Amino acid sequence: MPKNTDYLSKLATYNKKHGITATFSEMKKTARRMQKLHDERGPVDLDAFFLLHADPTGEEATDNVMAERAAQNEANAARRLAA
Repeated sequence: MPKNTDYLSKLATYNKKHGITATFSEMKKTARRMQKLHDERGPVDLDAFFLLHADPTGEEATDNVMAERAAQNEANAARRLAA
């Protein structure tokens, strides 16, 4: 059985320290994700976890959406040309 590292408490402390507002449900989901990473790879550093997953400007999210739309547009164009 995996060891319980109590990432939920660590996450709550981290959020309070850095002024991050998150619902309890969001914190539980994040803590579960961190525990899963811990079980697969070893201990998770909170600062590194958030630095790796941060996208403050939203550019990465925008790029992902635009790439998905471009792929859909290409597929639609190919379908129209095939008809």
